[in-house]
Amino acid sequence: MINIYTGPSIGKVMVDHAASPKANVIREDFLESWRAGGLTGTIFQISNWNTVGMLLGEIRRSEGELVFCRDRAEYENRPEGSFAIMMSCEGYISFAGDWEALNLMAELGITAFTFSHNVQNLLATGCVDRSGQGGFTSLGKATLDELAQLPLMVDLVHLSRKSFWDAIEIYDGDVFVSHANSAAVFDHPRNLTDDQIKAVAERNGVIGMTSYRGYQREDPYQATLSDWLDHAVHIYDLVGAEHLAIGADFSGSPMEIVGPSLDAVDPEGLGGLKGGGADIYAVGPAGAEDASRLGNVLAGLGERGLSQDELDLVAGGSYLAMWERARPSL
Repeated sequence: MINIYTGPSIGKVMVDHAASPKANVIREDFLESWRAGGLTGTIFQISNWNTVGMLLGEIRRSEGELVFCRDRAEYENRPEGSFAIMMSCEGYISFAGDWEALNLMAELGITAFTFSHNVQNLLATGCVDRSGQGGFTSLGKATLDELAQLPLMVDLVHLSRKSFWDAIEIYDGDVFVSHANSAAVFDHPRNLTDDQIKAVAERNGVIGMTSYRGYQREDPYQATLSDWLDHAVHIYDLVGAEHLAIGADFSGSPMEIVGPSLDAVDPEGLGGLKGGGADIYAVGPAGAEDASRLGNVLAGLGERGLSQDELDLVAGGSYLAMWERARPSL
């Protein structure tokens, strides 16, 4: 099983490496839980070159237990028992307008580029920005044009509705959304409307269903695995298992790290993150409280009627097919 959005776990990596440059956070803090949940690979989000170096350093020191995978073939042919690490870029601040950086990312095997983390920046308007329905800036549109020439996938997560549709109009390649749920099941600006879900599917993309309780129901503290499955099944009913993946986004970091970050990406409190977001992030929905229980998600989808072949797609097959199209194996 592949988790296509690891989330704040990178914060723990960054903090521990600041104290000890040769830390082994992935193996010491995360790997046991990930394996217990059935994961065989995960995608870390990098924000600058330092985070790339931290992850590569941990992989090098892992004595083969961790393997950096740059395409589908490397994932599928990695040594038996090894755990796959992939990377995507959420460095819209560090890398905005830096075409050389985008080309280097493509050569390194970084999988995708994200444009916003909920708020306005140099590239696009996010989903909880007070300005409402602003879209892509001129620089953001130029970035889409540059990405069209590169084997970097376009992740439309965190964007305002207007930004989302701008990207669909400007960029004609495959797109995906790494971690979101259904607005029809729970209406939240971070969730996707049915039209957005269908648009992603029409572009051969996937939606990674997310564990964050604040995107699952009105009272996040009452969220359960059943609520999460409601979102997944709604997406499945609309577009099928070939467009559904797991973008779990469990915290993985101490709340004193996560809290200020959540406040920064929801400064007006319009997305429910400011103030209380860290408490909601601290644990997943009942029945899928952390990554060690991700197997319950697949089991629950099986109980809801998905076949084994469909479950295999959700567990990584859908994402790997998209990745193969964007970045044919070397």
